Amino acid sequence: MPRWPGPLLITGGALLATGALVAGSLALSGSGQVDRSILAPLALIGAFAFVAGLVYSATRQIRVRSFLPPERYRGPSVLILLSLVLVLTSVANAPFGADAAALLFGDGELTLLGATVILVSMGLALLLVSWLFVHRPRALAGLPSLPGPHPAAAIRAGVGWGVLAWLGSTLVLIAVVWLLERIGQPPEPEAAERAIALLDPWLVVLAVVILAPIAEEIFFRGVVFNAWLREGGRHWAFGGSSALFAVIHLSLVSLLPIFLLGLALAWVYQRTGNLLAPIAMHATVNGISVAFALLVRFDIVRLPV
Repeated sequence: MPRWPGPLLITGGALLATGALVAGSLALSGSGQVDRSILAPLALIGAFAFVAGLVYSATRQIRVRSFLPPERYRGPSVLILLSLVLVLTSVANAPFGADAAALLFGDGELTLLGATVILVSMGLALLLVSWLFVHRPRALAGLPSLPGPHPAAAIRAGVGWGVLAWLGSTLVLIAVVWLLERIGQPPEPEAAERAIALLDPWLVVLAVVILAPIAEEIFFRGVVFNAWLREGGRHWAFGGSSALFAVIHLSLVSLLPIFLLGLALAWVYQRTGNLLAPIAMHATVNGISVAFALLVRFDIVRLPV
């Protein structure tokens, strides 16, 4: 497979989609003369070309790296995988722009379908991309299966470390919020906080406490950490997987706490050698946060004003 079609489709698709969106914005503002009826098809064509380029590049890299020894990472670039996840998530969320605005900015009302898609789309995209481009072609051969040799012990360890991690990340978050308030930049409520405050608690538990820990740990620790551990070494694996894990949450306020949590999750994973441990740890951190937020929401616990 030649290399050039992938970059060509990615670049051309990005330029076409971006140009159509910019032209549409100018037309709406009255500062551009363009037939808006053709902009949506052009943006769609650009998006499909962009995705096709990513898929082509990922498939080509799998074929090229299939000749490497099993102890090497034989899958696509982690950044290509993450780009596919973001594109799939964006495509899934595109029909629910009003719901996204309500969740991100508190503007408008959330529908059950829109909220569900927004909450679960990234988790499902992480699982799909991990299975298609890493697990199915055995790009990380030799790793233990997900349950591992001692699943019960791994889960117990994960829950214990999760309690400590929640305390630590909460203290760091409080310090970040305090610092922002001191410099006159108090943080606005985040999308996760609005979701917990507005949505059905069962949907929040399913998406945030169950699906997100499973999907994010399979991708960031199971795929990213192991891929970069094999190719770049321990420091690159810890720092890189934790940085991507923090950036993907799109929260400036929580960037440092989530990065530190990512380091802790990677440490627990390497210490136990079992992916169930960071999954349980992640679920514990999210579960405590969700439980506390729901107690506040239903006036069972009242925060000092």
